[in-house]
Amino acid sequence: MKHLVFTLLAALVFSGAASAQRLMVGVRGGVNFADYSFVPTRIGDTRFTPGAVRAGYDVGFVLRLNLSKHLHLQSELNYAFVNYNVLAENSGSRRIALRTERFEIPVQLGFQFGVLRLFGGALFRVTESERSSVPQLLKVRFNNGDVGVMGGLGFNIRKFFIDFRISGYPRSRVWHDFTSEGIAQRVKVPHDIVYGGSLGFFF
Repeated sequence: MKHLVFTLLAALVFSGAASAQRLMVGVRGGVNFADYSFVPTRIGDTRFTPGAVRAGYDVGFVLRLNLSKHLHLQSELNYAFVNYNVLAENSGSRRIALRTERFEIPVQLGFQFGVLRLFGGALFRVTESERSSVPQLLKVRFNNGDVGVMGGLGFNIRKFFIDFRISGYPRSRVWHDFTSEGIAQRVKVPHDIVYGGSLGFFF
């Protein structure tokens, strides 16, 4: 899968090199929020339930190849920090903060109508690491898979652009691995959807 990602990215770069005036290079940065839901789970004496939404952020480089006046192909090299909250209930209630750090490469096809832009495509996850504020109480492995879908809308203002996007996985359910006090359990996740907005500009 990683070879496919880099092949697509290389094709985008080399295609643009053949017609440099159509290739645009830029940077972007923004905030994200995770709409995260899992089946409430008891491991040992502790019951885990989804917590409130937390904000994260992402930054990246952008390559856009203009195929025509209204059509373009775009890829990005993004590093995303996506945050989650989980509630642990035993004798009391405790909030556990989870953070995933993801290196992602979206490949999208965009349609331009004046300043408005609609886009969608595939999201390739190259690497991911997870952290927990209380690792002895709960660690989660987000084994969503390597390929997701994404889409959204944006606005172009000269060299600047604003995007609103959403990404997730086409399966109705995914499984995450919860580990608490050395006990591991697979947990059903009805959805793990990330949405947010970003601001960028082309050089």
